[in-house]
Amino acid sequence: MKVLLIEPNIHSYALLPPISLTALKGFINTKTRHYATILDLVFHKKDWQQVILDEIKNEQPDLIGFSVLSFNYHEAMTIARFIKQHYPAPIIFGGVHVILSPDEVIRHHEVDMICTGEGEETLKDLLDHKLHLKDIEGIWYKIKGKIVKNKPRVLITNLDSLGFPDFDDFDLKKYFFINHGHLPIMASRGCPYSCSYCSNHVLKKTLKGQYVRFRSVENVMKEIDLRIQQYDGKGLKYLYFFDDTFILDKEYISEFCAKFKEKGYHTKIRWNANVRANLVTDELLKMMKDAGCYQVRMGVESGNEYIRNQVYNRNMTNQQIYDAFKIIHKNSLQLRLYFIVGAPYETVSMMQESLAMAKKSLADEIFFGVLYPLPGTEIQKICEEEQIIETPGDADHDQFDMGPVHRTKYVSHAQLQRFNKKVKRWQMKEYIFDGLKFRGPFFITDCVLFLLYYRMKYDFEMNQLLRWNVQRYKLNRL
Repeated sequence: MKVLLIEPNIHSYALLPPISLTALKGFINTKTRHYATILDLVFHKKDWQQVILDEIKNEQPDLIGFSVLSFNYHEAMTIARFIKQHYPAPIIFGGVHVILSPDEVIRHHEVDMICTGEGEETLKDLLDHKLHLKDIEGIWYKIKGKIVKNKPRVLITNLDSLGFPDFDDFDLKKYFFINHGHLPIMASRGCPYSCSYCSNHVLKKTLKGQYVRFRSVENVMKEIDLRIQQYDGKGLKYLYFFDDTFILDKEYISEFCAKFKEKGYHTKIRWNANVRANLVTDELLKMMKDAGCYQVRMGVESGNEYIRNQVYNRNMTNQQIYDAFKIIHKNSLQLRLYFIVGAPYETVSMMQESLAMAKKSLADEIFFGVLYPLPGTEIQKICEEEQIIETPGDADHDQFDMGPVHRTKYVSHAQLQRFNKKVKRWQMKEYIFDGLKFRGPFFITDCVLFLLYYRMKYDFEMNQLLRWNVQRYKLNRL
């Protein structure tokens, strides 16, 4: 049977191909007798309808699938609605948002069935049975409007059995240009922590089986070797590890770094990964640096310890964070930081603490995002209790129509906007300073080229003008 998997970014922007769909395609095409293709719409924002019609006509799929996050869920639903008007194949939705809000998703007439857990073995089972849905574990479906909830499927234990993600359907030449040569990879699934704003603590309670699992280091090495064979000389320069907490297991990282160097990969490709301040040690980061790691990404979320620990449940002190900054800089690794503003009990002065920490960090890239209360998370419950967000009360609206928060208990919408503008002005000054430091007057030339040529050709967003160029300069100096 043939499956068409759709990446639905017709409004949002993506810098990397998604691991979810590429993993599904790789598994279906190498571990089953069925066939899958991916339609990526990120570069088809204006002509996505015609592109879909052409793809369906060419492929004639038996099943059409979406893997969705809360952020692109409505885009996926818009596309599914369009497909239903033109093609009769059943549509299946899966992904994190579906697991968080299955009852919400399945009630839509555009959705014939949903996958309530990991998709690989569920899709294989479904296709092997020629879409006969009865008793397929991990599937909910509808019969004459009635929702049937099959038994949940236990999480996959042996990740090595899944094969490797397949990126062949993506325009990697464009992706490598806009993301400076990065390709996603994952060595593990799951996270043991329970941050209140993150979906992991909900997924752990919902899904059956062992939640945190690692691929063998040897299996990861085989994939890295494959990527070098496939894309060396075609734009690939860096691997972007998507693991929630890459440094969770010190012994695993030690083995990974040793084998990465032993195979000589550190002379061919560099990589970056997520770390956690309380796990950062000089020994660990020195190993990573020696094995080709050039950057670590770290979520700080708030410069205020009360917000970070009591509200976001991060369980790390300011001292641990500043110690991590020192270790990262000592090992000459680039640092990318993430902050969240808009916590339910956050004040303007608490937000200022985040900005102060950002300035002291001397990080290479710093991102401030507004809190997005994901369905089912602890932070969503707090936001609802404090009436910071409103849950739609009628059947015509989805639970996730709320979007990001617009205020906190102590900060008005106008104050939140003013703070965000202050952050953007500071970030802009930093980018301009770095751009002129690295390129002098040629920085202006590069920005003009971006506006007149690259923005049109690669569908860049305006807010990438300064950041994209400065990122390029810093990578070129590695």
